[in-house]
Amino acid sequence: MFDITAIGELLIDMAQSGMSDIGSPIFEANPGGAPCNVLAMLNKLGRSTAFIGKVGDDIFGKKLKNIVESSGTRMSAQRSLLLRRTNTATETFLFTALPVRI
Repeated sequence: MFDITAIGELLIDMAQSGMSDIGSPIFEANPGGAPCNVLAMLNKLGRSTAFIGKVGDDIFGKKLKNIVESSGTRMSAQRSLLLRRTNTATETFLFTALPVRI
């Protein structure tokens, strides 16, 4: 029995973390999804938690599963999708990168 069980998304946030020597953006893959963020904080407060959701059977899905389980959240109901990639969310800095002309 768990104190709290969440159902929802678990994804990779792709955030720009710099620029390469040739001017190409460098992106960092970070775990994301509000349900698991809340569960991780509840674990730190001593609650037992579980997550029900799906991730892809790819490098991102395996990374997410390891991170969530290492935070103390149980993922026994988690399902890997063999034919689908893990969802990603890409943050864009388009508007802050445009030059401003007044």
